[in-house]
Amino acid sequence: MQTERRKHRRFKVQDIAFAVINPEPVKLVPILDIAMGGLGIYVDGGAKWVNHSPKLEIMVADCSFYLDSLSFEIITSFRAFPGDVSNMINGRRYNLRFSNLRPVQKARLKYFIRNYTHSGLKFQFLRRFRKLLHPIWPNRHSELSCNLGAWQGLH
Repeated sequence: MQTERRKHRRFKVQDIAFAVINPEPVKLVPILDIAMGGLGIYVDGGAKWVNHSPKLEIMVADCSFYLDSLSFEIITSFRAFPGDVSNMINGRRYNLRFSNLRPVQKARLKYFIRNYTHSGLKFQFLRRFRKLLHPIWPNRHSELSCNLGAWQGLH
């Protein structure tokens, strides 16, 4: 039996979430899973540009969450196939480790894990309840979301 070497539990991403990697031009890649220590992403084909990017951002497709300036290092990379079998393009899975996270970034990352991953029935229930209350209880973490200039390389 193999023992788990990870320091932090890994969670599959529930909603459509992307890592925004900032070489020119900006690349959006799907997040497969995430933990407090890092994340796994899927990249189509030969993505040498991942090695040349010092920071990444996390965003959710509906603009309800955005976290920027996360320093990272590549831990592993291996050949993988996408989850969608209709897309048979060879790709690579990259496992990235976060480095030098500030306390604010750690808090926002915890928020993301609690609200945008398959992390248990408790959080799924709370998320559904929050959606019901959305008109009277706004999402206080979305003020930085959807700065379209950021994804077009205008910032």
